[in-house]
Amino acid sequence: MDWLINVVPVLLTLIGGGAGWLLKSKLETKRRIEESLQEEAAQIYLGILLPFATLFSDLSLKSQAETLKKIKSCEYREKSFKLVLVGSDEVVSSWNSMWSTIYAAERREGKSTDILVAFGNVLLAIRRSLGNSATSMSNKDLLKWLIKDIDMVKSNV
Repeated sequence: MDWLINVVPVLLTLIGGGAGWLLKSKLETKRRIEESLQEEAAQIYLGILLPFATLFSDLSLKSQAETLKKIKSCEYREKSFKLVLVGSDEVVSSWNSMWSTIYAAERREGKSTDILVAFGNVLLAIRRSLGNSATSMSNKDLLKWLIKDIDMVKSNV
């Protein structure tokens, strides 16, 4: 019985240490995967947003035509597909909502500023998903760098 008193603490220490190491290992692996996905998502977000930044900032007909061609390309569709796979739920939802707004605008439904609002919501969702979850910025704040006269646009943006 004396041997049991000596062995039990050693066994408990080994079991506790092993469980702690296993838990730490799993948490570190999960963190590395999340960081990798976040970096991949950031690259996808950048690739998907740049044509829209060009579309809203350069209003020349030539630039608009070139940008729309990029947005309709297979490469862009592939990036969009990746966004749906790796983006957060909020990003995917706002992305889908923006495209619904674009399709409605093509049918001449809604206001012309609706697309700006939807694009601002996408930017806001991406900002949150990349670690700024407590941001106090609005969708309009995120569009000010892109649209020169945004303060003149009606207050719904």
